[in-house]
Amino acid sequence: MTETTIREIDCVLCKDTYAPVLGPEEGEKSYRIYCSSCVNWVEVGRSNPLRVGLRVVLGLRGEALSLAVQTCLSACSCGSNFSCDAGGRCQTCIEKIERETKNPTSANKDFTNPWNKGEMEKLQPKFLEYILGNEDNEEVNLNQLIEKFEAGEMGDEEYMEAVESLQFRESNQVSVVQAWAMTMDPNDLFAAVEEYDMVERYGTRILVSIASALESSIGRPVLTTLNNELEQFDEITQKELKTFMRKIGGGF
Repeated sequence: MTETTIREIDCVLCKDTYAPVLGPEEGEKSYRIYCSSCVNWVEVGRSNPLRVGLRVVLGLRGEALSLAVQTCLSACSCGSNFSCDAGGRCQTCIEKIERETKNPTSANKDFTNPWNKGEMEKLQPKFLEYILGNEDNEEVNLNQLIEKFEAGEMGDEEYMEAVESLQFRESNQVSVVQAWAMTMDPNDLFAAVEEYDMVERYGTRILVSIASALESSIGRPVLTTLNNELEQFDEITQKELKTFMRKIGGGF
């Protein structure tokens, strides 16, 4: 089922009724938010950290979630804003314009930061509050689940469901950390990572996740970020990071 609003609108060009797309269709990993004036678009993944963060931390769903993501986008290169209703134009008309102008449906070839810095910064306190709040979370961890299972306190089915739930929860937590990283000034980010004990909280791998979030938001390659920040961490963390970096770079 497509994450679309029940509200339908009339296309300003062909007058047909259509529903703005609010998220990926079932089985799809992403969706496009078109410019309200031209045919440029920004692709937003189902698992995009900001989208996940808005859903997990603020509890947004459906149209509210789509509008929040839309609000966080920078303006199009033409000067107009991206909009989930494509400026009142249906998909059929958008595709017709693309054919007539011979303009392929794509974002700019050169990397541009798709996110509005001012809007992103507004979310920073909420994301950080969620991250720090998880420190006092007393939910069962994987080792505790294993102990309960081996002690016969959980059946096979209950154990597998609990593991899946744990994996989903941890995935959401990492996405929120990534979303928080995307709201930060890159020059201040890793000092804040140390200040809030992110490595102790999530393990060294969280640094790779944060670097990955920066790559998607500002275009800086993961390895470049990790190389630049390597020396500020202790020897154990550096060693683990170098292992991750060799794997990412295809080394041994």
